[in-house]
Amino acid sequence: MKKKLKEWLKRYILAEIVSTILSVGTAWIIKVSFDENVIAAFAGSIMASVGFYGIIAFNDIRKNIKHHQKHGIGYGIIPFLKDFRNLIVEFGPAEILDVVVIRPFFMYFVPKLTSNFLMGTFIGKIIADIAFYIPAIIMYEVRKKHFPDMVTKMKNKGENYVEKK
Repeated sequence: MKKKLKEWLKRYILAEIVSTILSVGTAWIIKVSFDENVIAAFAGSIMASVGFYGIIAFNDIRKNIKHHQKHGIGYGIIPFLKDFRNLIVEFGPAEILDVVVIRPFFMYFVPKLTSNFLMGTFIGKIIADIAFYIPAIIMYEVRKKHFPDMVTKMKNKGENYVEKK
C-alpha cells in the first residue's frame, strides 16, 4: 500500500498544487470583483479542472513520448489518442460528478458556513478533492490493468521493442 500511495502522490501532487492555486485564486478574484458566490464557485471549479488536467495530460504525453523515443517508436496520432482515452477512463466518471455537483457545492457552501470566503473556499476544495480522488484512483488502477501502453505491455512480457525499418 505504501508503494501505491507514493505512486499516486507522484502522479497527482503537482497537478493538485496548480489546481489549488488556480481554483482558490480564481474564486477569490470573482468574489472580490463581483461579489458573486455562485459564479466564484463555478469559475474556481473550472479553473481547478483546467490546471489539473493540463498538468496530468502534459506529464502523460511527455512520459509516453520519451518511452516511444527510447524504443525507436514514433509518437503520432494513435499514441496520442490512446493517452487521451486513458485520461477519459481514469477521470471521466469522477470529473462529471466533480465539476457538475461536488466541487461547486462545497466551494459555495463551505465559505458560507465558515464566514471566511478564502478559507472556506480552500476547505471546500479539499473536501471536493477527497470526493474526487476516490473514484479517480479506482479508475486509474482499472486503466493501468486494462489499457496499458505498448511499452508497458512489452515490459510486462519481458520483451524489448525494436522498431522495424
